[in-house]
Amino acid sequence: MPGDPKECRDHAANCLALAAQATNSAAKEAFINLAQHWERLASELDSAEAFLLTMAAIEPKEPSSTSDPSGG
Repeated sequence: MPGDPKECRDHAANCLALAAQATNSAAKEAFINLAQHWERLASELDSAEAFLLTMAAIEPKEPSSTSDPSGG
C-alpha cells in the first residue's frame, strides 16, 4: 500500500519542531497547520490499511479446480 503512516507522523513531528523554532506567528501557525495535515493523513492511511486487511480476511476465496463438487 502506498504511504507510510509512520513517515507521515515523522513529518508532523518535524513541522512541530519547526513551529517551535519559528520567529513569527504566521510561520508558527503554518507549521502547526502542516503538522495537523500530516497527522490526519497518517490516520487515514491507518484506517485504509485496516479496511484493506478486513476486506482481505472476509473476501471469498476462489474455489480450486481439484475440489469441484460436480466432478468437472
